[in-house]
Amino acid sequence: MSGLSVLSGGFIAGLFAAVTAAWVAVGRTVGRRPRPTTAAVFLMAILLTIAAAADVVNAYFSYLPRLGDVVGAATEGGSDPHLKTADLRLSTTSATLRAHPRGAVLALPVPDRGSGFGATTALVYLPPQYFDRPQWKFPVLYLIHGSPGIPADWLRGGQAADAGARVAATGHPVIIVMPRMSHGWLDDPECVDGVGERVETHLLRDVIPTAESTLRVDSGWTNRGIAGMSAGGYCALNLGLRNRSVFGSIIDMSGLTRPTHAGGLGPLFGAGPQAQAAMIANSPDLYIGGLGPGPRPRIWLDVGRHDRTVAVAIYHMRDFLDANGYPVQLHVRSGVHTFTVWRPALREALSWFADDVARVSAA
Repeated sequence: MSGLSVLSGGFIAGLFAAVTAAWVAVGRTVGRRPRPTTAAVFLMAILLTIAAAADVVNAYFSYLPRLGDVVGAATEGGSDPHLKTADLRLSTTSATLRAHPRGAVLALPVPDRGSGFGATTALVYLPPQYFDRPQWKFPVLYLIHGSPGIPADWLRGGQAADAGARVAATGHPVIIVMPRMSHGWLDDPECVDGVGERVETHLLRDVIPTAESTLRVDSGWTNRGIAGMSAGGYCALNLGLRNRSVFGSIIDMSGLTRPTHAGGLGPLFGAGPQAQAAMIANSPDLYIGGLGPGPRPRIWLDVGRHDRTVAVAIYHMRDFLDANGYPVQLHVRSGVHTFTVWRPALREALSWFADDVARVSAA
């Protein structure tokens, strides 16, 4: 699933074609070449109209960076004036962080600790209690973006900081870590350790140790969850099941149950028997029955009712998980494959995660 970017190749080509056609039409209408001033005004109007339409479409899908994000003008905290963006480049001790009524969104540098993926930057939502209760440790949800996509999509389209503030207000605060799981917003590594890059290892070796050694995270199994939407939903399901001793909760929003690289699976796994084995080892609907004994993470599946292909896969996955003893629940809501589904899904699933962690901790 991909949205329309104001800077995509398809958009630029379409824009050029539209402007050319409009220029020709004006020339035919007036019977002569338009004056330079008239032509410039006319073409500028066309450019602005098409760019505005593209930006509206992209705002709806919220997948790719909008023009303001590309030039660095975006506010990571979204449109909520109470959520401030701070910088963690120097330190993450509570003394250096300013408290805010509804929490703070921070940039966390993630060094390469041996994955070979390279250094990245994760976005982090810290609840207000992080500043008010310096002795507390907090559960953490690792929230994976889609493809195309970047972590900030969760702050814009998904309103993740607002969701975090809502659960914090109930007394069950959660840290949300939004890692970079691709090298670019058009990259589609499917969160696997493939022939080109080791994204699963990046999460396990780079992101989680950095977050949990830097922030006041309660790193117990039940206090750590993984979530995502679309391709990120597949990532959450696959990585959560492949690492059952790491994640106590899995939230899959509109994710398929097998890797679906746009260029085929060759770029991910190569060719031959080893590639086929790697594909099966990263297809939850194929390996779920062979996992055997071990921890059973709590699983939340969520999908739009009219997202038909994904919904069929999600329904089948629910049945597979239930048959293999996993505590699973399925939520179907109105909508298709957009943030109109994932925004409410995140709010509800995050509340479920926070409440469940609090219940287990109190037991």
